[in-house]
Amino acid sequence: MFTVKYRCDTDMNSDNSACFGDCPKPKKSKPSEEICTIPYWAHLPSIVIHDIFDLLNKSDRQNASSVCKNWRQNVFHPKWWPEVTFKIQPYNIDRAKFFTSVFGKIVSVARVQVNTLAPECTDEFITLLEALSENNNLKELIIEPTHCHFNISRYHSKSSYNIQNVINILKRCLPNLSKFSIGCIEDFAHYLDEYLMILANQQSEKVTVLGLASVKDNPNEYEDSYFECDLIKPFTNLKVLSIDFDQLSDNFLSCLDDAKNLERLIVHLHGVRDGHPGTTNAAWADFKNQHPKCELRLTVIHSYDEIKVLHETVLKGQMPLTHLKVFFCENINMGVLEFLPAYYTETLRSIMWVDSLSNGKESWSFLTSHYDNSPDPLIMMSWLCKKLEELVLYGYKYCEENLVAIARLRGDKLKKLEVAKDDILLSNSDYNLSYGNFMIDIPLHLKQPWAPTKTANLHPVIRNPTAGDSDEYLLPIVLADLH
Repeated sequence: MFTVKYRCDTDMNSDNSACFGDCPKPKKSKPSEEICTIPYWAHLPSIVIHDIFDLLNKSDRQNASSVCKNWRQNVFHPKWWPEVTFKIQPYNIDRAKFFTSVFGKIVSVARVQVNTLAPECTDEFITLLEALSENNNLKELIIEPTHCHFNISRYHSKSSYNIQNVINILKRCLPNLSKFSIGCIEDFAHYLDEYLMILANQQSEKVTVLGLASVKDNPNEYEDSYFECDLIKPFTNLKVLSIDFDQLSDNFLSCLDDAKNLERLIVHLHGVRDGHPGTTNAAWADFKNQHPKCELRLTVIHSYDEIKVLHETVLKGQMPLTHLKVFFCENINMGVLEFLPAYYTETLRSIMWVDSLSNGKESWSFLTSHYDNSPDPLIMMSWLCKKLEELVLYGYKYCEENLVAIARLRGDKLKKLEVAKDDILLSNSDYNLSYGNFMIDIPLHLKQPWAPTKTANLHPVIRNPTAGDSDEYLLPIVLADLH
């Protein structure tokens, strides 16, 4: 038995080869017609992808961007991200870095929520400011910190960074802004005149919101932060303005005369500096004539001395006062509460008086006035102030029957009523009966579900002054005044 092996002969002058056995088969000639290529979704040009994305809502657009890398890159176009909230917190620092890299140079409206006590967050905040400073689309910059103090030089990992370096970066963000807020950061409040000069030199007529008020880290000792009154004059289209009381004067009010669209003036009071001129009823009367629709919101913060004479030194009967907030002044001034319904019956909409819970002498102030047979000021306020819609009282004992009276007087016009459960004094010796009665009565008159705030649901600093930071409670509230 034997095996025959076939041999493959190839003609070098021919395109074809005769192949046998284990020799390769001859190649076929290419067809003359063009080979058609199949189009892929990933190869669509950007203009077509944009047209597709324009037909989708935000949620569907984000889902569609997962088709491929090309679609993912196209979804990050400025027209679909006009407004971005940058949340810079220790638990999401990687996400914050991603947002900075993708949106920092394209966003139009930037809201920055930053933890100012975490070193890694202050680092990222500065990186974000650097990106925003190169963003020609930026129109609004609203800073919302967790705390009022922002010690950059202490926290930043690069020793070359100090507060002045950061301010210089911040100032580069300003030229095209129509809305700007320093977020009540005390360190930023020392450069107000520089911000205003930059904004005025660019497009002052487009600026509608300026948040220039601060919250002081140490209310007993702080550097005054105010600017020359004339610097506010160019901003004739202002709608919302926040300032510290240090800035407020008759002259300052007159400098706002050309801001005919002013809707809200917000004033933060920490103390009254020596030589402060204050304001007069005449100036406020002129202000109301110039701005008939403008409301005044006064916020008093850690003002341990001024709160005792607030109605004598700060409050004026001609003020268009709509909101009074008093935070952690460790005193409730009955004179102030009696002043409000006497002068602001047509304007007052909200009263918040907040301190930490305690059993100290001051916490029983409402009971003292009760024994003096003087009318309860909150009841008088509820009766006389026609627009009152919000009442928040923490840190002071208050009688259950007075709460019922407030609910009956205001009815469903009172949208918010907050009081700590532990501060309510029941009139009936039978706790269950008394508590049950007013828990039925108050919701009935408010025409909405209602219950006093349980201790477990209170902010830690309200439960115990040493258990939390007051900034964490009050900053979200005061910053909301700008919106």
